[in-house]
Amino acid sequence: MELPNGDSVLFGWQGGEIAVGADQELTAGRIHAFGDYWLMSNCGTVGTYCVENLEGAGEYVKVRPGRAGVPIPFELSRVTLSVGAGGNSFTVYAPDRGSIAEPDGAGIPLLDEESRYFQVLVCLCEPGLRDCGVSAVPTPAQVSARLSAAARPLGRSAVNYHIDYLATKLGIVAPRGMTRAWKRVTLVTQALKFDLVRPEHLGLIPGPVPG
Repeated sequence: MELPNGDSVLFGWQGGEIAVGADQELTAGRIHAFGDYWLMSNCGTVGTYCVENLEGAGEYVKVRPGRAGVPIPFELSRVTLSVGAGGNSFTVYAPDRGSIAEPDGAGIPLLDEESRYFQVLVCLCEPGLRDCGVSAVPTPAQVSARLSAAARPLGRSAVNYHIDYLATKLGIVAPRGMTRAWKRVTLVTQALKFDLVRPEHLGLIPGPVPG
């Protein structure tokens, strides 16, 4: 679930599974995106909710029953509910203020150069930018290792999530039978073709330059 600044959604159980939306019958809790963080309310009377930072190293926030408006500073999170049958978790992507931009006149979506997903894209494009030739596109594990050289580690699953988000944002749809590697290569091709990522962006990624 993507939650732009200012949006609010409810969540609860329908048919034994978690549902998220505007349905007033969803009474387990509420999420509201506010500026550079988001707020979570536990409307239940039993069961603590756990919000995990998927981009961090084990950070989490507990939201106890009856708590309202608990600030969550994570951009990409997994919300796990401790009660209920069937699936009991969902993912929240709450970009920083202004990170969801309107398309420009040429029809190419603008990207937030201060976002984590943009760092992932720069890492994918790094070999091509440095070698000015055909180079292998980094794997999610390599991107994770590259970005985890900074103070904010990024797991492989989070990298894949950002890749999927970028593909959706840029309108990339993989034909049937194509692998995730195809998606990464296509992302890099589009980003370099339209100058969405340029050499000056290499300074946004931490750590030593890969050999």
